[in-house]
Amino acid sequence: MPAGPDRVAETSECESESPSENERARPATSRRRVLSATAAGSATALAGCTELLSSGGDPLRVSVWSGNYADRFEESVVSRYEDEFDATVEIQRGWNDILTNIQTAPDGDPPYDVTITEGNFYYLGRQDDLFHEIRTENVPNVNELIDYYAEFRPTKYGLPVDGAPCTIIHREDMGFEPDSWADLSSAAVQESNGVGVDTGFWWYPMYAAAVGMDDAPLGEEMHDAARHDDVLETVRNWPIESWASSGEDIWQAFQNDVIDVAQWYYEQTAYDIEDYDGLTHTMPEETTGYLNHWCVVKGTDKRDQAEEFINFLMDAEVQTAWSAEMPTLFCNENTEYAGDLAADLPSNSEEAKRIAFPDWEFLAEYSDDLSDEFTEIQRSS
Repeated sequence: MPAGPDRVAETSECESESPSENERARPATSRRRVLSATAAGSATALAGCTELLSSGGDPLRVSVWSGNYADRFEESVVSRYEDEFDATVEIQRGWNDILTNIQTAPDGDPPYDVTITEGNFYYLGRQDDLFHEIRTENVPNVNELIDYYAEFRPTKYGLPVDGAPCTIIHREDMGFEPDSWADLSSAAVQESNGVGVDTGFWWYPMYAAAVGMDDAPLGEEMHDAARHDDVLETVRNWPIESWASSGEDIWQAFQNDVIDVAQWYYEQTAYDIEDYDGLTHTMPEETTGYLNHWCVVKGTDKRDQAEEFINFLMDAEVQTAWSAEMPTLFCNENTEYAGDLAADLPSNSEEAKRIAFPDWEFLAEYSDDLSDEFTEIQRSS
């Protein structure tokens, strides 16, 4: 996940949804109500439909995260899809503008046909009725999802494809290897040059702190409002010297000897860290992270092709090849990770359950206050 917004995107009249209610959508709202945004079977499975869905006409417009995510996605995924389906894909890079672009577009004329969303964007987009329901009969690869990813978050309006856990970047010569989030509170880290954390997505440093506290099972402190002050105090006591809004900020802080340790994202770290002398990273056994749900944008005239594209992203062979270009966790149970990625990334439900993914069904009610408190920690550091 490249750069991020300074604040969480929020909507007015945002109601919490209950997974037990089968993800019922609230009534549609006008696309012109602006978000406050500061925050496939394989080709073989759909061979009979390929020419009908994909050839000719306007390109399929796909919104993805900016930065190296988009670069690697275009190189490893888009070209393969275009070759196999005789189609054209137009990649549109973005971040905190993705939801607002959809929200402010004229009815029936969305800016994208398919969009990526992490947990927060997926929650807010569902609340504002921005996505079509996924017709699973058009996405047969849904049957190959790792069970946990199919169950822990609603999939009615978007399907889980990829994501990344948070990892700990640190100097090789520290004489100490931080291998858990509790180590960011250790004397060795307190005596180091300092720590770097993501400032745009405040919830990941907070979840990392909660996982390290270990007062409740795997970050559940974040799902108990009475414990939020304790989590904030843990973050406040970290020796944070770099508040990063992108991977470049983190690498620069290391190069400038500002920090010795950082919280960052595996998919931006594992293949890039070899470019930086004296740095390594350690994946905690229990961590936090994000998961991307891919959605069909309401109003598109390419709904069939959009579902075809999402099905393609979910294909095990596609994800296996994708992993050679991007060290991302994938959700198909038959994906075979490139190199030694499987040592760090989950391949089944039991391993996936060791990642504390933010629960926005709960967290949305407290996000404004938590964001304000996190910002205040940054200002006073």
